[in-house]
Amino acid sequence: MSASWAPYPPCQSGTCSDQGCCAEGYKFRWPALVGKSEQVATAVIERDNPLVTVVPLPDGVVGYTDFCCNRVYLFLDSDGNVRSTPVVG
Repeated sequence: MSASWAPYPPCQSGTCSDQGCCAEGYKFRWPALVGKSEQVATAVIERDNPLVTVVPLPDGVVGYTDFCCNRVYLFLDSDGNVRSTPVVG
């Protein structure tokens, strides 16, 4: 797919149903960011994949379950650090 995803929201995925399809050659997983601050993680993700919007979610907040090629949820712990691997979707 050669689409450039519009900024989130709204959710856009075209015919994609997995992160690899959405990536369009950009990075789509960031395991090294677990434990990093929200600010650092957001900067790295936006640099590595300009097609996505980073959506920080504070501890205890749940995001939508729909799959979006133009969104990366950043699940944060109570200290504001990334608590799980950020992925496109």
